[in-house]
Amino acid sequence: MPTNLHKNPTIHTLATDLGLRITTDPVAAIKDHCHRQIKRFLKEFSHCTTLTGLLELAAQKLGTSFREIHTDADLVQITKEYTDRGEPCAALFKSELAEDVYGVTFKILRPGKFDLPYVSLIDCRGSKKQRCYFTKWHELGHLLILTDQRRLAFKRTHALHEPKSPEESMVDVIAGEFAYYAPMVLSFAKGNLTFEAIDAARMALCPEGSYHSALIGLVRVWPTPCVLVDVKWAPKKGLAHSSYALRAVNVLVNDLARHQGIQLHKNFRVPEGSVIHTVFNGSLSETSAREDLCWWESSDGTRLEKQEIRVSAKKIGDTVHALLIPQ
Repeated sequence: MPTNLHKNPTIHTLATDLGLRITTDPVAAIKDHCHRQIKRFLKEFSHCTTLTGLLELAAQKLGTSFREIHTDADLVQITKEYTDRGEPCAALFKSELAEDVYGVTFKILRPGKFDLPYVSLIDCRGSKKQRCYFTKWHELGHLLILTDQRRLAFKRTHALHEPKSPEESMVDVIAGEFAYYAPMVLSFAKGNLTFEAIDAARMALCPEGSYHSALIGLVRVWPTPCVLVDVKWAPKKGLAHSSYALRAVNVLVNDLARHQGIQLHKNFRVPEGSVIHTVFNGSLSETSAREDLCWWESSDGTRLEKQEIRVSAKKIGDTVHALLIPQ
């Protein structure tokens, strides 16, 4: 969660607009508000047991239909379809789906007899396809917190590379909650946390999700303390042209690991004796070994406390993904 989002006045105002009890943590209150809605949907449709099914159910209940755009021709066709129906929003489709925008939701002003009140355009062109699943949940996140005051004027986009507004950051938090919804994941999270177990859960629950998003989402809610590390050849922070080493470029410490007092931050140098080096150098594409967390060293030379861990490492492209699991 972005630092101090719970202190942002925009988020406090949003919680008030949603009719939530005044609280010192509006982020938690808004998340609870969204969870109550999702639980209500699932109570009505108890046969829904997969994340893909939950996505489809939530879209239906929140009143939007997803239209995926895989090519420029798709965008032209969808624009013509809504133009022919006399929808004013069609004139905005191309301009709103700019290069750095992944999804946009419009209110339909002239719905047909069986039309839902909204349409969500999901840009799947090029590399954006990898974020298609999360983009859909992002658009649903906006609908989950759409207040009556803004219901008629609703239109939201989200961009990956631009600085995010507080509300966009809040919606990312919501999307992260439900893209890998813990109550559904836990029924598949049996046994040891491994890459194989994660992939099996992804294929069973939401094959539409990308492998990397599944790693993040499933490690976050898996009932095993774990640190997920993405490792690349990278420079020391602030020194782009020197001090290159194998470093943790992304780090996720799940709640169970954090509760054990485990901390590991971005830019930590990978220990020379770790199997992560073995996998990165190509000797093996995937392997695991027992190591110690105290091997890890920060940029200023600080070492972590002694803690035996099981390290599983797997290389995909130029990145090694590693699971650090306390023993």
